[in-house]
Amino acid sequence: MSKYQLKIIEALKGGAKLQCTEGSSYKTWLVYPNGVKEVIRRDSANKVCESYFGSLVFGESTGIRWYKK
Repeated sequence: MSKYQLKIIEALKGGAKLQCTEGSSYKTWLVYPNGVKEVIRRDSANKVCESYFGSLVFGESTGIRWYKK
């Protein structure tokens, strides 16, 4: 994992949600609990989702989130 990807993981662990548009040229961004949005690179979002599939919750209308036990 790169520093950039680790930053995404830390944001998710801190309560941010990963959101994206659909289609061939989709965009990805993080939405923090305070409502701030940060655009992130699609390839890094894909890598995080692939590598941490078991730690993420998919399918919620508000975005992908970190699974908190």
